[in-house]
Amino acid sequence: METYKIQITETLVVLGFSLIIKFVMRYFVNLTLVNSYFKNAEKGDILKLINLLLFAFTALMIAAIWSVKQENILIFASSLFTVFGVALFAEMSILSNITACIILFFQHPIKVGDQISVSYEGKEIEGELIDITYFFVFIKTKNNGTLTVPNALLLKSAFLVLDKES
Repeated sequence: METYKIQITETLVVLGFSLIIKFVMRYFVNLTLVNSYFKNAEKGDILKLINLLLFAFTALMIAAIWSVKQENILIFASSLFTVFGVALFAEMSILSNITACIILFFQHPIKVGDQISVSYEGKEIEGELIDITYFFVFIKTKNNGTLTVPNALLLKSAFLVLDKES
């Protein structure tokens, strides 16, 4: 019975830390929004991604607390990290686009509504940035078409944020 009390206490501590981390991350996302004038749609996407990663980490910690064999956890975690590592370095992988989405959100000066000029497939494309999703950036071109650019490709290519009057 004493073992279960320790495990329950450890589980509650992990859940408490997870909640604290969740609120701290929400604070930093809100702080980023205040400083960069992003719209709330991007905020929701980023918070969902952070919550997903936090959930996975919390589940792994709780599995370790409740005596799932360490070998099984280590095999699963190392396999997962290997897949993530390979995917992050693959050129057009899903995870590289999600990572690029996070970088665009926190560290890049573009936001929805900006007029940008992108060098894409050897052409200069100008248009309005209409959406940033986990995988793609959507640009409404001057001829009312919509150009879909993968986030990782946009992050790798040179582009210019134009003045609103342009």
